[in-house]
Amino acid sequence: MRLGLLIDPIAEFLLGLRRVSGTQWLLRLVGVATMLFALVGTLPGGLFVHIGTGIITLAVAGSLLVQALRPDSDVGLIAPAAIILALAGQGDLSLLRAAGVGLALLLSHVAFALAATIPAHGEFERSAWMLGGRGLLLVLAISIVAGLLVVALSGVQFGAWMLVIGILGAIGLFVTVMPRSR
Repeated sequence: MRLGLLIDPIAEFLLGLRRVSGTQWLLRLVGVATMLFALVGTLPGGLFVHIGTGIITLAVAGSLLVQALRPDSDVGLIAPAAIILALAGQGDLSLLRAAGVGLALLLSHVAFALAATIPAHGEFERSAWMLGGRGLLLVLAISIVAGLLVVALSGVQFGAWMLVIGILGAIGLFVTVMPRSR
């Protein structure tokens, strides 16, 4: 086996990374950092305390590695899914910790979504940053209102009929945010 067969693909990959713009690196690094913050907030006892937290940490790390190299990859869904499942399995979750993890997941999603919208060598102009910021502020406002509504209604007992309203609300949300065909 020739050494060139092994080194050439690695060299091509490294040269490809040089073509990634500063905007892309910024968005990818923000996405990774905020996802790691969400992971640390989810597992405050430690990332490798026992086998379960180790598996979650390795799943998130692997998913982040793939998503940092290819922001439009579907493998990036593993990290938030693992964090949400880990949160769901915890009984003693404070409101502040849940809000911090949720905000970190939202910011990570926004960063990776913006990185996936432009080519690796692309740069955002000032107007694109402003448009993204306005969209983020709207999402943050809606998230805060929805979070406050959840907290306000958390002590109220609802019947099974609320499942129908929840499903209709989810369908309405999907219809609202799905792209339209032109």
